[in-house]
This record gives sequence, structure tokens and C-alpha cells, in this order.
Amino acid sequence: MTAAVESRSRRRGAIALLVAQWGRYALQVGGIVLLARLVAPDEFGLVALGAALAGLAAVLGDFGLSLAALRAPTLSPAQRDNLFWINTVVGLVAAGLVVALAAPLAALYGDERLVVVMAMLAPAFALRAASVQFRVELNRTHRLERLAVSEFAGDALGLVVAAALALAGAGYVGLALQGTVAALLTLVLAGVLSGWRPGRPRRDAEMRGLLSFGGNTFATHVLNYASANVGTIVIGQQFGNGVVGFFGRANQLVNLPIDQLATPLTRIVVPRLVDAVDADDLLSRLRRFQTVLCYPVLAYLSVFVATAEPAIVTVLGGAWRDAAPYVPVLAIGALFQTLGYVGYWGFVSRDRSGMLLISEAAGRIAMIVLAVALVPLGPLWVATALAVGHVLIWLVATTVFLPRAGLDGWALAAPGIRPVVIFGTAGLAGWGAASVWAGAADDLTRLVIGVGAWAAAALMMSAVCGRGDLRTLREFVLRR
Repeated sequence: MTAAVESRSRRRGAIALLVAQWGRYALQVGGIVLLARLVAPDEFGLVALGAALAGLAAVLGDFGLSLAALRAPTLSPAQRDNLFWINTVVGLVAAGLVVALAAPLAALYGDERLVVVMAMLAPAFALRAASVQFRVELNRTHRLERLAVSEFAGDALGLVVAAALALAGAGYVGLALQGTVAALLTLVLAGVLSGWRPGRPRRDAEMRGLLSFGGNTFATHVLNYASANVGTIVIGQQFGNGVVGFFGRANQLVNLPIDQLATPLTRIVVPRLVDAVDADDLLSRLRRFQTVLCYPVLAYLSVFVATAEPAIVTVLGGAWRDAAPYVPVLAIGALFQTLGYVGYWGFVSRDRSGMLLISEAAGRIAMIVLAVALVPLGPLWVATALAVGHVLIWLVATTVFLPRAGLDGWALAAPGIRPVVIFGTAGLAGWGAASVWAGAADDLTRLVIGVGAWAAAALMMSAVCGRGDLRTLREFVLRR
């Protein structure tokens, strides 16, 4: 395959993956809207609590090996086989631990339904772990269209099953099974479409470098898991499933674009960064990817914050109104998480997984400690603790650790300034129109007026100070 043909293949695959990811994004939004009408906040909170308690199993099943395999310049057949078996065995152990801990955790939280929820969540962790290297194989061979198909189809079937069970009156059962069904179909399709069949484990394969990188990445992901889920866990213990439902739904909605964009972009970005010829080239590429990530995510965050209450009530129903107060606070954390993602890519591309772990540790630990300390003051204070933690993570990485990795942290942060100004201004305009000027109107009217004012301000500000960034976005889509 010539370089030109390979470049075109990469471009088609990258575009297909991003298009499919936006399809998954639309599917997830549609699922949230549909299931919000079928499943009560209390039942949603129950499953969110179960997922938070069992979520470490997902981190354990991957063990950081997907990213280790993705960034490796070469990967021998024996290494691929060993990685598959390590992921699969660890995933099975993780699923078994979830089942074993279900009854004690249900007793701790005083809800026997947690046993059922965690038992239904558990198979997903083993299935996703087994699919890791099939998905990496599709990614490394630039067959991203097939990867996109396997993941989209899994999500779609999971939603169908969840909705069918919810319509039958088994709301929390459907929610708990959704991920397992999706993981099963994704595993089957990724295995078939990759065309790769793992062989037996091999002792003669060099695994030290992969396992070392994976181990550091795993430790980072454990901290991420703990800090991301501590809010749900402490709120569930203190205030019950209903409040967890509101908090969890707000958190899910705020982080939706990060979850749906960061993963596919990481698959595209990391191989491109590893190919950088020198530090200046790496910095230039990172700044470009910073722009690509910030614009869609910050646009969503600003319009959602501006219209949180009317949007939630109009789209999800009046039963979810109490989720709205969490949105602005959680959005602050999401903003700094978005700005900091480029630093994560920088550490990975420079093979500094250990430094990444140390960089994030202070902010993650502070997040956990603050959440536990502030939960008696109320769930909104827990949301504040999460936001403060994300600010600390970004600040420490930018000022201390990225320079130690040979990257100018402030230069990486600079491309985020314009989208912050553009969408911060638009958000203020939308909030003023929806909550001040039209504050006495019904929710649908407030939503329409707020979005209209936000769009007008965003277009005006983009025309004034965002033209260069818009060209960068256009080039990324058309010339990848």
C-alpha cells in the first residue's frame, strides 16, 4: 500500500469513526429522552449507584492495555495474543468480584435490588475486556469503519432491550442489562470484522514495556474511576436513590459530549502524535487537536448551562426538574476536563504514563477527600468538590508536569481561550434571555428563546474572533 493510499484509507476511517460516534451520541441522547419517560428517577439512581460501585471492574478489565497496544509502534502476533488473554482473564476475575460483592453492598445500602443490578452489570465487564484487543486490531489496521459499526450496533441493541423491558415494567432491569447486551454484540461483531483469531499465550513474547505502560495507565484510570464515582457513592449513602438519580442524570448529560468525543479522538490522535518528528511538531499537532475538541464540547456545555432547567423539563419531563441545579457546577469541572484532555494526549504520546499518574494524583485525591468531607452539607457541595478537583488537575498539569515532559502547558492551553470566550459570552446571552427576560414563560418558550439568543451570540462571536479556528475545524474534517 502506497503512502497516499494509506493516507486516504486513514482519512476515510477517521471520518467514518467520527460520524458513527456522532450517531452513537444521537442514539444515547435519544435513549436518555426515551428512558427518562419510562424509568423513574429512583430506579435510575439505583442503577447509577450499582454502576458506580461496580465500575472499577471496567477499569480492571482493560488494565490500561488498550492504550498501550494502540500507541505501540509495532506489535508482534505473540504480543497481541498475550494481551488478549490477559484482558480476558482479568475481565472474568473482575466480573466475578462484582457478583461476589453484590450482596454485601446491597446490605450496606439497604436495598436488595442492588444484588440483581450488579449481577446483570457484571457480564458487561468480562465481555468488554474480551473485546479490547479486537477493537485495537481494527484501530491499528485503520479499519475504523468496521470498529464504528460494531460499537454503534451494540449500543443500538442495548437501547432496544432496555426500552422493551422498561415498557414491560422492568425499568431498572432494562437499564442494568443495557450495557451487557451492548458489550456482547460489540464483542461478536469486532471479533468477526477484525478477522483476527488469538492464539495460545506465549512466554517468549516481550511484554515488559507494554505491561509497564499499561500498569501506569491502569493506576491513572483507577484514580479517575474513584474520583468520577465518589459523588454518586457518597450521595447514595447519605441521601438515597432518588437524589442519586437527579445527580447522576445531570452528571451524565453534562459529560455526554466528552464521553462521546474524547474516546474516538484518542484513537485518531495518539497514532498521529507518536509520528511527530520533533517537539515543535508535537506541540503544533496538540494545539490543533485542542481546538478540534474544545469547540463542540464547549458549545454544548454553554447552551446546556444557559437553558438547563427548561431543557431538562421539556426533554426529560417535569419529574427530572431537580437535576437542573447541578448542571452549572458540574459544567465547570467538565470545562477544565476538556481543556486538560490535550495534556493527557501529550503525556501518552511522549510515553510518560508514570508522570501522567503523578500529575493527576493530587487533584483526584483532593476531589475524593472533598466529596466525602462536604457530603453532609448537601449534594450540591459534592458537585462543587468534583469541579474543584478538575480545576486542580488542569492547573497542576499545565504549570508543573507538562513542562517536565517537554511540553509548554500554557501554549497547549492557549487554543482553548477563544472558544471559552465565544461560548462563555453566548452562554450568558442565552441564560439572560431564558431566565431573566423570559423567566415567567413556560419551559418550552424559555428553551426556544434561550437557544435562539445563544445561537445569535455564538455566531456573532465566532465571526468576530473565531474564523481561524473554524478553518482549523474545517480542515480537520475535510483533510484528515
